[in-house]
Amino acid sequence: MKNVRKAVVGICMAMLLGLFAVPQPVQAANMNLTVGTTDNAKNGDTVTVRVIGSNNPGISTFATQLEYDTNYLTYTGATWANAISSNTSNVELISQTTENGKQVLNISAVFAETYSNNETIVTLNFTARQNYTTMPITLRVREITDSSFQGVTVATPVVDATAGQTQTTSQSNSQNNSQNNSQNSSQNNSQNSSQNNSQTDNDDSEADGVDDSDTGDSGDDNSGKKNSAKKDGTKKDSAKKSSKDKKSVDETPKTGTVDIRLILGGFVVIFLVISGICIKVLGKKRRA
Repeated sequence: MKNVRKAVVGICMAMLLGLFAVPQPVQAANMNLTVGTTDNAKNGDTVTVRVIGSNNPGISTFATQLEYDTNYLTYTGATWANAISSNTSNVELISQTTENGKQVLNISAVFAETYSNNETIVTLNFTARQNYTTMPITLRVREITDSSFQGVTVATPVVDATAGQTQTTSQSNSQNNSQNNSQNSSQNNSQNSSQNNSQTDNDDSEADGVDDSDTGDSGDDNSGKKNSAKKDGTKKDSAKKSSKDKKSVDETPKTGTVDIRLILGGFVVIFLVISGICIKVLGKKRRA
């Protein structure tokens, strides 16, 4: 019995270990790629293709392929995102090759550290060999892996001419010329308006100067007459005041002097009268 029990326990343990040993499926991460193109180019224009990553789960390797029409485009070089090119431990590679009679660029990168930025991963530069309306390119994903080197699911890259948009040389020159013409036109209009306003102001100021001079002359005459009249009136008023002052000075002391003399004279007369009466009374008493 003991041996049977041991055998059953051993089988159960083996089954459990077998279950845990079976690799569990891992859900692949998702990522989006957008291709920014340069449309409506002319012969000789510098044009670009921008490979833009979004919803980046953090990747360890990046491999895509760009097919382009050599009748319209000549590849001149590439620029990787600064976060990629600044790390010297990263490996970036772009090689030109021909597949199925068409020119392609194999675009690859291996990252020393997980790359998680949502940005323009790489910009591919071309020169237009002739005029075109829609940029003749196609981007395909070869393989992109996450931080565990598991494959990342990437939907078909979306082509969007406005994504990470850059202007062609002719477009840039056209815009600069338009801006310069607009600026020059506004400057000329402003200058002409300023000159016209300045000339109008000068004419007005000259007319005002003439009127002011005439008015000033008549005003000066009138003010001179008024000032002379004021001076004459002032002289008359001062003469009147001086005569009044003289009268007040002459009359007041005289009036005061007469009054004091009369009073003193009255007192003297009364004193003499009283003294005379007293003398007579005293003389009668002595006789008696």
